[in-house]
Amino acid sequence: MSDGPIPGLERRAGSGGPTGQHATKLDRSMHTGWVAGLLREAIVEGRLAPGAGLVELRLAEQLEVSRGPVRNALGVLEGEGLVRTLRNGRTVVVGFGPGDLDDLTSVRLELETGAIERGIRLAADPRPVQAAFAAIEDEGASTRRLVDLDLAFHRSLVELAGSRFLLQAWLALAPVIHTVITIGNRRLGERDPERNFARILAAHRPLVEAIAAADAPRAVALLATQFEVTTSMFAARESAP
Repeated sequence: MSDGPIPGLERRAGSGGPTGQHATKLDRSMHTGWVAGLLREAIVEGRLAPGAGLVELRLAEQLEVSRGPVRNALGVLEGEGLVRTLRNGRTVVVGFGPGDLDDLTSVRLELETGAIERGIRLAADPRPVQAAFAAIEDEGASTRRLVDLDLAFHRSLVELAGSRFLLQAWLALAPVIHTVITIGNRRLGERDPERNFARILAAHRPLVEAIAAADAPRAVALLATQFEVTTSMFAARESAP
């Protein structure tokens, strides 16, 4: 794949605003996450193949941002293992294939089940998990914000353990997890939004009940099943018409 423009990346409309050194720093901070998100999704979805070159200047021109946010975004993605910098200074895509999805899901499952088991063993308060699920219910539809609420729910599971190091390990994976869920939900949500929302509620409600009942084996089993569905949702992007 060439180092030219990346298909499917939306260009940012120009906007006015304050100028000067402080405005430049603010712009760089605000748009690093936006650029990283666009590139992350292109990599995870396969629009950017392994080995594809990512040229800072060309990306900045395509996305109509300064080079600072692009440089910072590439650093973020390298920390996530999605890109790497070669000895000659060239940045290339590492990629995200089926094996990577299985690896991500396996590690995520270990972190979240470990957190649930530890939290139940320590008699952690289940109310934050219940509140996070209530926020999903209150959304009432399969919206773009639903992915954020879903991830917030799973963060509440990790926080049951009361371990800041376990939480930090999970947070390191969270951006890629968010992207995987986004791609899967987008496909199913576009085809049948009502059914997709009902599916999400049905997958989360018994898990919340099991945690409230301090039934760790059932909660772990339910979480494993939920992750199997998430993986199949992501894979459906290839086979759906």
